[in-house]
Amino acid sequence: MPDNQITTFNTLKPTMVRAIREVFDDAVRELEKQRGAGAPPLSDEARAVLARKLVEMARHGECSAERLKSAAASLNVS
Repeated sequence: MPDNQITTFNTLKPTMVRAIREVFDDAVRELEKQRGAGAPPLSDEARAVLARKLVEMARHGECSAERLKSAAASLNVS
């Protein structure tokens, strides 16, 4: 079974999903702010990379919003 399929064995708790979503939204805003006012918004591909990284970290037990934010900020996405 592919790793990207959602099953009862790899789902995240709703509270963790909310935390990831908040971190994701904050990270997108921050990354777009860093790029400057005239820059285009993050591409769908960049957003997907960011989302996958956050979910991967959560699946491996990371539950600190601050550490998730720090990891998101350190990603080199454009």
